[in-house]
Amino acid sequence: MNLIDNVIQILSPKWACERAAYRELLSRYEAGEINRFNDDWTPINADTENTDKTQRDIIKARARYLENNSDIANAAVGGIVRNVVGVGIKPQARTPLEALNKEIERLWDQWCRPENCDITGNQTFYEMQRMLLRRKIVDGEILVKKITDKDAVVPFKLQIIKSDMLDPYLLYAPKTNRVIRSGIELDDYLKPVAYWIRRKSPDGYIEYEPDRVPAAQIIHLWTKNQPDQIRGMSDLTPIIKRIKDTADYLDAETVAAKIAACFSVFITSEFGGANVGRGSKMDKDGKKLKRVSPGMIQYLSPGEKIETANPSRSITSAKDFVAVQERLAGSGLGLSYEMMSRDFQKASFSSARQGALEDRKTFEPMQLFMASHFCQVVYEEFMDAAVLSGALQIPDYWQHRTLYTKAEWVAPGWSWIDPEKEVDADIKAIQNGGKTLAQWCAERGYDWREQLEQMALEKQTAESLGLTLSVHTPESVQAAESNHKDNNQGKDEEHEPEEQEESEPES
Repeated sequence: MNLIDNVIQILSPKWACERAAYRELLSRYEAGEINRFNDDWTPINADTENTDKTQRDIIKARARYLENNSDIANAAVGGIVRNVVGVGIKPQARTPLEALNKEIERLWDQWCRPENCDITGNQTFYEMQRMLLRRKIVDGEILVKKITDKDAVVPFKLQIIKSDMLDPYLLYAPKTNRVIRSGIELDDYLKPVAYWIRRKSPDGYIEYEPDRVPAAQIIHLWTKNQPDQIRGMSDLTPIIKRIKDTADYLDAETVAAKIAACFSVFITSEFGGANVGRGSKMDKDGKKLKRVSPGMIQYLSPGEKIETANPSRSITSAKDFVAVQERLAGSGLGLSYEMMSRDFQKASFSSARQGALEDRKTFEPMQLFMASHFCQVVYEEFMDAAVLSGALQIPDYWQHRTLYTKAEWVAPGWSWIDPEKEVDADIKAIQNGGKTLAQWCAERGYDWREQLEQMALEKQTAESLGLTLSVHTPESVQAAESNHKDNNQGKDEEHEPEEQEESEPES
């Protein structure tokens, strides 16, 4: 309160209160004002699940519809899956024993076959990754159940369950009286204790008596955005309406273009519909046949004249509208316009590279999510089952389980935008210690051990054939080695006898 307010307060307390009230009124957030422009926009704050469950199914259904029918939505989802999972996120065993690492990876590759990892026997482990990520993006969540199968090479398989199978009606667990919300039994901290999953018969009918599956047997893939959130919402939620509006607009434009293309010329007559003058051919229904063909000369009847149809619709306006919508939809998913539209006509090297780098910042957290929330969990279960079944012989496994289940997950890499520039930059980074070979290989989706082993094999094979390979050695290193040899050639020749004499006792 300033000096003027103090004086007014002494002279007129009423006036001072009014000044304070109006000052407070002016200091409110404009975003919180309710006036004639936004009086129909009054959302409320409520419990997250109470809000989500009322619209989850309809949003999920709409997202699935767009996935199946919208090229824009399918391009976005497909682009994410290709870049995040690609051919698969693969493990590199990281136990202290290299021989054991190779044995684990050999057994893992065998288990990843459809008949060994999938309870339905239809998908490899890496195909399951792609489907799981797709369903997580479109549906918002997906469930994976761990199943024991003694007939498999490792007695452990996976069953993928749609989130639709979670029972929405149960409120309390029959025995424990714990709260059940949207099919998930929770403790006091909202931690899942069990999942109540309905069964579906082979003919597609759902049995309404659900099974209680402990949370330890379920992998629930979803994104948590609110502290009190317990289930996921479709990642397409912010852009569903925009994609549907764009699809409807394109359909309308297509219909309009078809209609416009059907009209070429109109013949108007001063005599109405009377057949005055030259006769016209009639079809079987008695209607005039009027055909326009290239180079045709048509003589009209008296009183008739031709008017051409010139539709005013322009493809440019439609193209600009769709481009804006795709750009906004891509922003909602964290994707660049080029990734959404596959349109690189106006992209320069700099803009394409910047867009690709920003896209990678979207893809990398998704890769980390898949690796930590799904792949590593499955890998640890695989190791437990392999040791228990005797497929892996590790005597002290249970004493050092964390050490033996350690793995590094290598996601697919990304192609170069400008190979020459980026390869040169990578070579300099490796030579200067800014990047390791393992980091470079991980960026490209390679196993650095396999790379070194293959390079050694190629070098050994080439030397056995009397060949010298330079492909595995950077040019700068080759030049340095050549200069070193040239500078020391004379000295080596002078000391050659002494070196021979010194080497005789060793032989």
